[in-house]
Amino acid sequence: MTMRWLMTLGERCRPDTPTYAACPGPNEARAVALADDCGQLFPILLAWRHVLGHELTAWAGQVEADDVENLPPDVTDDWGPACGSTRCPADT
Repeated sequence: MTMRWLMTLGERCRPDTPTYAACPGPNEARAVALADDCGQLFPILLAWRHVLGHELTAWAGQVEADDVENLPPDVTDDWGPACGSTRCPADT
């Protein structure tokens, strides 16, 4: 397997806390991208912003994966901030 960068679209699910967003795992996210280099994620994020609006957030991390369709269980099970939570603040 190859080290790549995986990014999922975050979800602002708490209108009472506008800086809060859920970091859904790759299997639950509305949008997922897998790139060879971190810099390749920026054009993807800009395209998401163009389609979905400027008020969005995403979570990205380096993973060992060859295909976004067949992600290893350790990637999908442990997705999210380093604290292990499935939630993350949108402005960090």
